[in-house]
Amino acid sequence: MPLGEHWPRNGIPGPHRVAMEGVVSVHLIYLLLTTALVLFNLTGLTAAMQRCLPGGERGSASSRLLAVLFITLVLFAIEHLHGLGSLSWLWPLTTLASGLAIWRLRDWRTQRAFWSGELVFWLAFAYGFAWRFAFPNIDSGSEKLTDLYFISNYLGGQTLPAADHWLAGGVFDFYYAFQHYCAALLARLFSLEAGLAMNLGWALLIAFLASLAWEVASHFLRQRWARALVVATLLLGGNGLAPLMPLMVKADPQVDARQQAVDRIWASTRFSGMFDERVNTPLGVAVAGDPRGYFFKENRELPLETVAYLSHLGDYHPPLGGLVLLLFTLALTLRGQRPQPEQDPTPEEGYVPVAKEQKRVWADMLPGIALGMTPALVLVTNAWVFPLQCLLLGFWLIHRRHTLANEWPALLGGLLLGFALIYPFFSQFAPASLSAPVAWVKAADHTPWRFFLAMHWPLLILLALGVFMRRQQRWAGWLALSLAFLLLMSEMIYVDDPMGGKYERFNTTLKWWSWLWPAALVGLGSVALAARALPVRVLAMLVMFASLSYALPIASYWLHSDKPNKGQMAGHGWLKQDEISRNMLTHLKNSPDGVVLEAVEHGAYSATSALSLNAGKGVLLGWSDHVAQWRGQPSFVTQLTGEVRAFYRGQLADPLGWLDKHQVRYIVWTFGDDVRTAGVRQQINIQIGRDYHWRPFYQNGGQEAGIWERRSAR
Repeated sequence: MPLGEHWPRNGIPGPHRVAMEGVVSVHLIYLLLTTALVLFNLTGLTAAMQRCLPGGERGSASSRLLAVLFITLVLFAIEHLHGLGSLSWLWPLTTLASGLAIWRLRDWRTQRAFWSGELVFWLAFAYGFAWRFAFPNIDSGSEKLTDLYFISNYLGGQTLPAADHWLAGGVFDFYYAFQHYCAALLARLFSLEAGLAMNLGWALLIAFLASLAWEVASHFLRQRWARALVVATLLLGGNGLAPLMPLMVKADPQVDARQQAVDRIWASTRFSGMFDERVNTPLGVAVAGDPRGYFFKENRELPLETVAYLSHLGDYHPPLGGLVLLLFTLALTLRGQRPQPEQDPTPEEGYVPVAKEQKRVWADMLPGIALGMTPALVLVTNAWVFPLQCLLLGFWLIHRRHTLANEWPALLGGLLLGFALIYPFFSQFAPASLSAPVAWVKAADHTPWRFFLAMHWPLLILLALGVFMRRQQRWAGWLALSLAFLLLMSEMIYVDDPMGGKYERFNTTLKWWSWLWPAALVGLGSVALAARALPVRVLAMLVMFASLSYALPIASYWLHSDKPNKGQMAGHGWLKQDEISRNMLTHLKNSPDGVVLEAVEHGAYSATSALSLNAGKGVLLGWSDHVAQWRGQPSFVTQLTGEVRAFYRGQLADPLGWLDKHQVRYIVWTFGDDVRTAGVRQQINIQIGRDYHWRPFYQNGGQEAGIWERRSAR
């Protein structure tokens, strides 16, 4: 729901504006110090891991992520047995330990590879941070509030599964939210607000993605510009429709530049079944059909999201974590192979001096152990791509069958360790998860071949190049054939979730196709750019530059979009820009803990629960459509939704008894509630006034906004 439906706009007078500018400056200093502290700790962790798992420039990214994943996964397992509460006492110790680890690598001249890897990570983080700094709002526009809700569930540090902040009395045991648990750990370690941890966590995901892509590319490419091209295409590129879209849909010159950019960004991702009705050129008609024709039919929605699109969207959603684990897998498979002699760094260029035997054991065993852990990590991070991850590893075992005798102990050990660590979570998650059987794709649901070619032509070229180069580079042959099989599989089967009709394959293609593209781009693209044959390199660069055409609407969106809340990285600037909502949020945040009631007139994508989540409180019911869908449409959620709506309309038979039953302590009444149900607030106040005190935050004649508070906690 738009902000204006909740709050009246109140200007801020001059003196208050000056005071707020001072607050913003102090907040910016705090934000920069916090960011530096987080990055310093990660650098120290990487330095410590490098001593255990040497690998020079090619291995810093996977070493860093392996350390982070192992620590967080162990804590995830422990907290299913016993919650650890606040962890803020830890950061001085971890910072001191990081300083000691970094001090050992202070001579940058002999540790160039390590510091080069850190520089790549920091630059990528700066790119991700810039996105969230400019567009920090965690609002109802997409799934941002959902992600904030997931993170909020884990902030208390209680024994898991945690209390459900969108359903009072429920537990959060139905979603694969390890990525959100990691963001909550960040918040608990450094005493951050949930929204700030979410935005910093998003920037860290981008840094992990870019640094892993750099590591994979470094195995094949000596030139830094070529590695940078691979990373830039990953972060800014689109799918095959990106360069074709201007030739398929001519923009309306009367539409402003920002809206044109948004349309271009969305059109490439959501063309089939949504933007295909806008085609107005011969090429567009050839791909999608003539929307003016009598026999034009509505196509299935078959999206493919890239990292650039997700940057524009801003969600902290599981697909990003799944992509990080995918590139982590590719990097680990390469750590088991020796690079070309001219790319192998000497000790002076980056290997940390360790005993020869220790180096051999760790270098040989840890990549295999980490590879074995990836299926478990994917299952708790983005379960949609779990089948793809298992098949990719299965094909890897076939590819490495001649050396498997030496590698299987590490792989099996990692597999057992990974599933042992997620077992406490899985024992809670599995009974509550929804059944999603795999089904054959029906004839009417197959991707039209012209649209398939238009969207996937870069992927098909990279697959062909990988197969072509399989004799010179067996790793490329394995990856190309594996991805080709998975792409074919996506046309043969799909996950039969509750969605149907034009959305029958929506979630499957959204998750599976979006996973295949980065694997081909980073893995096969790097091999092709390093090929000796000029035509192969030219084709690879054609794919890269064609994909990078997507950067034009991305840049246009950035330049032409308003940024009213830039720098407010906690994500609630859109709430605090009005004095009323700012005061209500501050009051709720400083009030004792308790269940909050907010209206649910809109079942999803509304501001419902925004005040409560940002105040660290749980609500009686959040986005009711999502809550019902995740829990298999139980009747009690439908009933509770109806009761909440009846309460806000003044139609509940026994409101006091109902509030007491659900132990509601705070009732939020917004300006939008008052406008939607004029005169009802007074009626409700008479009904519940015996037990609830009305605290107004806005009064203008008969219009009011405020919070009812229980007179005595129960």
